[in-house]
Amino acid sequence: MVIPCRNEESAIPSAVEHLYVELRLNGVPHEIVAVDDASTDSTWPTLEALCQRVPTLRPVRNTGESGFGRAVALGIDQSRAMPS
Repeated sequence: MVIPCRNEESAIPSAVEHLYVELRLNGVPHEIVAVDDASTDSTWPTLEALCQRVPTLRPVRNTGESGFGRAVALGIDQSRAMPS
């Protein structure tokens, strides 16, 4: 699952944690790829800290051109293949 993020420091922790809990409780194999897309707030450090509580979170930083579609494409490119 890919979540593009721009300036989401206050919203991203609860969104990722809720998603993680629901996927885990329902036995869904997953990886949560959160792409920081040129945030000017503390989204990136927030994502890094969130990895302590959400082991399936994989934060990625978009250092290229920003934009929703680019962030989604980068997240897909950076995701790991999930076993069937």
